[in-house]
Amino acid sequence: MVNTGRPRDSSIDDAILDEAARMVVENGYGATTIDAVARAAGTTRPAVYRRYASLAQIVSAAVSSRLVFDPVVDSGDLPTDLRRIQQAQVAFFTDPLVVKALPGLIEESSRNDALRTRLLDDVMAPRRAAVATAVDQAAARGDIEVGQNVEQVADLLIGPLMLRTLLPALGPVDEGIVATTVAAALNAVHHRGGLPRDAGVGSAD
Repeated sequence: MVNTGRPRDSSIDDAILDEAARMVVENGYGATTIDAVARAAGTTRPAVYRRYASLAQIVSAAVSSRLVFDPVVDSGDLPTDLRRIQQAQVAFFTDPLVVKALPGLIEESSRNDALRTRLLDDVMAPRRAAVATAVDQAAARGDIEVGQNVEQVADLLIGPLMLRTLLPALGPVDEGIVATTVAAALNAVHHRGGLPRDAGVGSAD
């Protein structure tokens, strides 16, 4: 019989992510350490390193596992679909964990290929895929021309929110930036239509 070893304790996995997220929110990314996370999670430093190679990987996993991006983008109306995508993005980019962790994660990803790939796959890819789905559906309905630059549209929607999260002095991530970015995206695909059907939902007025 092949001895596959003792099964990994999933409760420790959850505790590591929970405590890392709590510490980053309370103390900041730079003040959080592997040792502190291990103690708070009731485990050891080696046990943490058996699961994650660095604090950045722990925090990235906490972000991706707790903040799932899954907006409904099949309303039959491109402005409404893009607005729903952006409202889901506002919820993400204003989450305290993202606000505190994102600058450090991006800085570390500049010198860590594995972390950069994980951020792209777990954080950015689902958002870009949602934009592509909305644009492709609009093209299939005949609302816009086929062959739009979906990557550019995704940049117009995601980029300003991320930039304001990293540099809060530029302005808040709120309904105002939702309206501005959706308008920019619709202009980029030469959409001719009215406001999103649910334009009044969730507004600050």
